[in-house]
This record gives sequence, C-alpha cells and structure tokens, in this order.
Amino acid sequence: MEVAATIKSIKDAMGLKELVSVFIVPVNNYSVNYEKTLPLEEIIEINKIKPTFIVVNKNIHNSEIEEIKNLLQEIEKHKFAGIIFYDIAIVNLKQKLDLKTPLVWAQEHLTTNYQTINYWFDKGAEYAYLSSELTKEEMDEIKANTKAKLFVNVFGYLPMFTSRRHLVNNYLETFNLKTKDKTKIYKEDKYYQISDKENGTVVYSDYVLNALDIDFNRYDYIVFNSNLINEEDFYDTLVKFKTKKNEYKFPYEHGFLYKETIYKVKDND
Repeated sequence: MEVAATIKSIKDAMGLKELVSVFIVPVNNYSVNYEKTLPLEEIIEINKIKPTFIVVNKNIHNSEIEEIKNLLQEIEKHKFAGIIFYDIAIVNLKQKLDLKTPLVWAQEHLTTNYQTINYWFDKGAEYAYLSSELTKEEMDEIKANTKAKLFVNVFGYLPMFTSRRHLVNNYLETFNLKTKDKTKIYKEDKYYQISDKENGTVVYSDYVLNALDIDFNRYDYIVFNSNLINEEDFYDTLVKFKTKKNEYKFPYEHGFLYKETIYKVKDND
C-alpha cells in the first residue's frame, strides 16, 4: 500500500515528501474538483521531488484537442508516474501518439465496477481511481476481480457534484445579489463547501472523510486529499497516520463505506 497526497505547491511537496509515496497534482486549465491547480512547469519540478500523478480530468472540447496533444507530449518527456484522466479522449490520444505514461481512469461516480475497470485496463488504463460512493464491500469485490491498480480516497472533502456551468455566479447575477461568501451552501442543517471557478462549479461534502481506522492494506494507493484543509491540519494528519498515533483532529467519518447508496422513486400511494 502506497500513500498518495494531493498537494498545492512546491512548498507542500518539500514538507510532505517524507510522509507519502507519491503526489497528486492538478494542472492549470485542464483539471476540475480541485481547490488549487498548478502550471505544468511547477508540476515538473514537483515530479523531481517525488513520483507524481498529474491530473488532467476535465471534459475536453474539440477545440482543445491540439492543446491536449501538446500537453500529453510534454508530460511524456518528464516521466510522470501517471495521468489521472476523465475524458476518454486521453486514452485515444495515448494510442495515437504512442505514449508510455500510465493512465488512471477516474470518472468520479462511474468508476464503480470491475467489468468497466477491466475494459479500460485492456485499453491501456493500468490504474483506476475508485468512486467514493462505493461501499467497502464493493471495493473489496472490485479488488478481487481486476488486475488494475486501485486508488481509494481515505481522507478529505469529497466532490459530490460538478457542473461545467457557473451555477453560483449565474444565480447571483440573475437575481442581482451581492455576497462576500460564495463558498458555502446551507441545506437541511448542513453546510456544503462550493467552488465556482474557470472550469465550472463543484460542490463538496459537508464532512471530511476520515477512514483512517479502516484496513486498506490490500489496496495499491490510499489518497489523502488536501482540498479545503489548511496546511497545518493536513500535515498533522499525515504525521499521525505515519506514526500510528490515531489522535486525529477530524473525527472518523466513513461516508458511504458502510452505507449503500440506493435511491428509489418515492411511492405517493
């Protein structure tokens, strides 16, 4: 089992390099669901500090294909650990350009079964980033039935919803509203973190997933996500995990790991 951490800067990389096995870093303009993205030049430097998976996970438009080709070819030059992708154009381009950089299939709420994971494995995606809506039992079933190496979220806020549209900004403009706080949604006595940036809107869970009391040793990568968590708390969490102190600031919260996500249409009768 390897420990992966999403990071926000070269400074983060230097501070966390002894605590993790690999970094996950989203690249400017081509990543969603991350609080902060970095220019490729900085990520190349981070990759020299520790093996790095670069995130290129936005929906790609036809007009962006040439830019993506150039980006992938530049990534290829620097021997990254892998590319975490959403759009299947990445798979097709890897084949057409004869690229060797490993791919991580990460289609958020769709990465939920071993049949599809195996399909993309055969197409060249050697890794899969499991959906956080899966139960632990479902994850174990996938692990037992795939050759793909698996990423599992164990700590951090989870992206619940993503839209290409600027939902918050459009709403405020439509109703001519002014507010200093565009970062939270209040619903049913819960606050949900929200981000409306260049590539659209993301709504995050109202809790910090903390599954560090669960045994994931059979898995290939466990992911600590730093989104919306301050540097000191994130560093402290990783230190305590490494030293097995288990006295975390954030309470244990298992999300859907032991709760099936089955929804049915309400019967009005």
